[in-house]
Amino acid sequence: MLWWKEIALLKQENKTLQNELEKEQGKASRLAGFFARLLAFGVSPTGQIPRRAFAETLMDTVHALLNVEQALLLEMDPETLELVPASARGVSPQSLTRLRVRPGEGPLGKAAQGTKTVLHNGPLLEGASDFMSSTSLIVPLLSQAYCVGLLVAAKPQAGAFSPEDRSNLSLLAAQAALIIEDHSLYEDLSRTKEQTVEALARALEAKDAYSHQHSGRLRALGRAVAQELVLPEILITQIEDGALLHDVGKIGIADAILKKPSGLTPEEETIMKTHSAIGRSILDSIPSLRAVSSIVLYHQEWYNGSGYPEGLAGEEIPLGARVVQILDAWDAMTSDRIYRKAMPKTAAIAELRRQAGSQFDPKLVDLFLRVQDRLEREGIPTTEQPGEQSLASQRA
Repeated sequence: MLWWKEIALLKQENKTLQNELEKEQGKASRLAGFFARLLAFGVSPTGQIPRRAFAETLMDTVHALLNVEQALLLEMDPETLELVPASARGVSPQSLTRLRVRPGEGPLGKAAQGTKTVLHNGPLLEGASDFMSSTSLIVPLLSQAYCVGLLVAAKPQAGAFSPEDRSNLSLLAAQAALIIEDHSLYEDLSRTKEQTVEALARALEAKDAYSHQHSGRLRALGRAVAQELVLPEILITQIEDGALLHDVGKIGIADAILKKPSGLTPEEETIMKTHSAIGRSILDSIPSLRAVSSIVLYHQEWYNGSGYPEGLAGEEIPLGARVVQILDAWDAMTSDRIYRKAMPKTAAIAELRRQAGSQFDPKLVDLFLRVQDRLEREGIPTTEQPGEQSLASQRA
């Protein structure tokens, strides 16, 4: 062969290799783009869990990446241990309505008991010949060796699935399993935290029934005010929990002081003031409530710096603590105590305005009064309701 023909052949081979390389790089870039898109659906910094959006995006990804007409995501229901549909493409909504799959039953249930990708020909549901009845790839979503769902692709437009299709679907399934596990872990943590909050609230109720009723009212007000501030949900929840648990440190105060019907001595006042620090130490020992502990510790600080325990002033005081202090004062003024009757709302409003800038953050006072007025106009009470038994009547 002449040398110039050899050179031409080498150039052609090089061009072919270059085209193949560009094609593979394009595939890799496309796959990386799909993964990057899915990664965006983990638990957000604000605590939001985009389950529906993730499931929809995963279906779009399977449809586009494998070029299939049908796709299905099933997730394991932790209570019934059944696989239930989370999202689908190319499947009628009527078919999904009653779809429940038990592990071990039918092609889907058997796939859920394994660890490998399954290629299935024929209907996926016994007795339902019209449900995903062509060639299907079924991949179990595994989290710590447990099946948390199934990812299914069916009806490939090419007529059959390639080894590359199997590999890509397995990669998507692994990524999906991680995201679903992330969602589940966060939900479990949220449930555990809520159970802990309720347990502390019950402990406070056992110690002082009034404090529990008082804190319960503050919780609802705290959420309303935090929403008016247009805060992220995670901060709204912290203020809500801080309002409920702001007096939790009273668990550590002796009954002789806590339930004393008359005024406290200076020594008793000093002991009573330790309840905020006691509350902080209780919450600091619970990882999911550490963010709330600063609200509990500083809810008795004054805007002008004359409060306790550290004499913080202005915006040195955490926002949540400034909110809870106003709520605490409002509810205390408008509720019956054993040593005095509740103050009329008009008088309580006047007192908040009078103390704005000294005891309370003036901007937050204005905002709270707007919220309080709106709730009352909507028929939502912001004070102890007439039908609720007061502390005085409880001890009469």
